[in-house]
Amino acid sequence: MTETPQKFYRYEAVEYASMGIDGEYERSSIPNLNIELRTYNLFRETPKGHWIGYDFLYQGLRSHGKWVSKTAKKRYAYPTKQEAMVNFIKRNEYRIKILKRQMWACETALSKAKDMKIED
Repeated sequence: MTETPQKFYRYEAVEYASMGIDGEYERSSIPNLNIELRTYNLFRETPKGHWIGYDFLYQGLRSHGKWVSKTAKKRYAYPTKQEAMVNFIKRNEYRIKILKRQMWACETALSKAKDMKIED
């Protein structure tokens, strides 16, 4: 009996362009966001991790693999969909925290710039 190859999973937020009135693709003013599950195949297991990737040929070459640690807290992909979703949520919470800080810095800089007196 053949053993099914192990899979690894990663969720990604993907935004697609919308078709405009003129038939051209354009960025929507309202986010057109989907959460997609990426599935990777296990190519090789090492004592410390896994080599994963897509199982397809691109211009005659097998896709390049990505190494994933077995013990790291943060990994690129996970062996279960549940772990992958927990990681997706944590990644986005952290991203929001970073973006809020950057927004605060931009608003502060803009406020200071508007208050500055420029002399020629």
